[in-house]
Amino acid sequence: MHTFRKLALVASLAVGGIAAHAGEISDTTIISNGTVNTATGFLSTARQNIGVTEDNGKIKNSTITANGLTNTAAGFLSTAEQSVGRATQNGQIVNSTVQATGLVNTASGFLSTARQEVGFAKNNGRVENSLVQANCAVNTASGFLSTATQQIGGASGNGVLRNSTVIANGAVNTAGGFLSTATQSIGVAK
Repeated sequence: MHTFRKLALVASLAVGGIAAHAGEISDTTIISNGTVNTATGFLSTARQNIGVTEDNGKIKNSTITANGLTNTAAGFLSTAEQSVGRATQNGQIVNSTVQATGLVNTASGFLSTARQEVGFAKNNGRVENSLVQANCAVNTASGFLSTATQQIGGASGNGVLRNSTVIANGAVNTAGGFLSTATQSIGVAK
């Protein structure tokens, strides 16, 4: 009996570990309007995730809509990451719609970094039979070691973008400061 309990505990922990590593959004509608996320201070980090899957992430047969989102990191080691409809680690976005309007992502401060991703699949990523639309998406890094990266509608790491539509109107990506870099990718497979 005692051995059986230990075996059952080990089996349940193993299954829990496997389930925790696979993220999937399937046959789902996600709507987020006017969401605000802010980190200010010494070691600031702000991560805003709407409809995001990680670790073998999959978004299938789903709709993700985000309007008027604001994500801000201000301070010494600022980082701001804003993601809407993102899938990582063999990420897949299939038969889905990702629509975002009026996104603002800002990092300001000493080691600023701003990363904004909309409808993007990473690490052997695939976007297939999907619509990705981002209107008025603004991504800004300002400060000493500024970096701004904006990726809309695409896939990276042997990425595949197939039979999909990517629309990005009024997308703005800006880096200002000492070692500024701004990288903007729209409708890419890299």
